[in-house]
Amino acid sequence: MELRHIRYLIAAAEEEHFGRAAERLNVTRSAVSQIIANLEDELGIELFQRQAQKITLTAAGRVMLPRLKALLTELNKTIALGKQIGKGKSGVLKIGYGSLSTHHPTFRAVVKQFHEQFPDIVLSLLEIPTSRQFKAMQEGIIQAGFMHIGPGPLTTLNDQQVADEDDLQRLKHCTLDVGSMGLLVPQDHCLARQKKVRLRDLANKPMVMTHDAASSPAFRRVFQLCEQAGVQLEVVQEVSATVTQQDLISVGVGIGLTVVQGQHNYPADLVSLRIEDIECPVAFQLAWPDAQVEPALLQFINLVKTFELAP
Repeated sequence: MELRHIRYLIAAAEEEHFGRAAERLNVTRSAVSQIIANLEDELGIELFQRQAQKITLTAAGRVMLPRLKALLTELNKTIALGKQIGKGKSGVLKIGYGSLSTHHPTFRAVVKQFHEQFPDIVLSLLEIPTSRQFKAMQEGIIQAGFMHIGPGPLTTLNDQQVADEDDLQRLKHCTLDVGSMGLLVPQDHCLARQKKVRLRDLANKPMVMTHDAASSPAFRRVFQLCEQAGVQLEVVQEVSATVTQQDLISVGVGIGLTVVQGQHNYPADLVSLRIEDIECPVAFQLAWPDAQVEPALLQFINLVKTFELAP
């Protein structure tokens, strides 16, 4: 049974006449009659009772008709959905992001505009640290990710390297902002009145750190420089998310390392300060594998590129 067999059968059954069905299908009457006869021969049953001026469905035809109409309707829906997906107007998109991304206005603007412009694409956002996003892309968990990339390889918490500079170069990316490593302190902290701080200002200050900070190249660079300068960092609390880190900093538990400058926004009761005597640029990027890009992801990338940082 072919698709045209179903279309001809439905037209003939609804019109109860081969001639009117032929006009509806824009074919000849003999073509409709022959297709129906061929279908009956293939199935080994009669589908129509033929009268001089009228045709009517047999019992078998009456049972088949609603099911074939439902099948054709579902097929048409499937074809329409395929076209929507092929044009990047429908589908499912899985995007990773680090928790620091939520403090950047571009991240918020992209998510909001994408929902507005492509309401039929399901945008699934997965919170994954930058150091784990490369593997998540390899495993197909995410299709792209918002990352904060500093100098050096990406590593996991147990110092296992998951991406070196060559790996990262194989990712295509769009740079949205560039900041540097700095310090986050409560408004009433003694350092809050300073525009800049130096590494020595971190010595013996209680610090709140996220668990994955050690796996970030930018954070590791600060740790190394502190060690070289003989600055002892006193970590009094480790937390799983930056929002928890900020909450604890705001109530005076300690201070914390973060990305400053650029367009990052932090809560009003916190002050961000650049660490003056280190050179550690951190790029905020959307990155994706250098491979075939699905239409829905291409729509997302094109939107993100409207926010791309000018070279």
